[in-house]
Amino acid sequence: MNDAKESCGCGTGESPCGCMGEKETADKKLQPVQAPRIYRERRPVKGEVVTIIDVEFSSSGIDLTDAWSRAVSRGDVHEIMVWNPLREGGEDAAAIAFIEITQGGNIVNGDEVRVDGEPIGNLAGFDYNHMPNHMNIVVETKTLEVPLKLGSVFEFVSNPMLSLLGKEDCC
Repeated sequence: MNDAKESCGCGTGESPCGCMGEKETADKKLQPVQAPRIYRERRPVKGEVVTIIDVEFSSSGIDLTDAWSRAVSRGDVHEIMVWNPLREGGEDAAAIAFIEITQGGNIVNGDEVRVDGEPIGNLAGFDYNHMPNHMNIVVETKTLEVPLKLGSVFEFVSNPMLSLLGKEDCC
C-alpha cells in the first residue's frame, strides 16, 4: 500500500485514515474496552456504504477510546476501519468505507458486524482521530479484505453469543 504521508481526504490534513503521523509506535497494540452487560435489548443499527476506501496501515495509528458504546444518528457519516490482530507484518488494519447511518441506535463493543447480511467480525471500539468530521468505527476481523460495493449495508447487531459467556468474559 501507499506509505506516503498524505491527506486522507477527511479534512483534517492528517496521514491516510490511520492518522499515523506522530502517533505511530511499533509496539502499540489495540486494547478493546469490554462493555458491561447493561443493555437488555437493542435494535440493529444499519448504515449504507457511500464511499469505498482502499488503504492499509499499522493499527498503531488507531487510538481506541475508553467508550464501550456510542449512539449514532440517522444521517451521520462515519468511517469503517477493520483490524486483524493476527495478521503478520506492519499493516494489520485498513480503512474500508464511509457509511451513512440509515437506522440509528446504540452500537456496543462486541456487536456482530455484518455486510449485506454476512458476518465480517465484531465491533472493537471507536477512534476519534478525525473528529469532529467523523468517528472511526473499528471492527475486529479475520481479514482486511471485505467485499464491498457502493450501497452495501453494514449492520451492527447485538451479539447473541455474549449472553452465553461469564460476566468477566462478556460485554
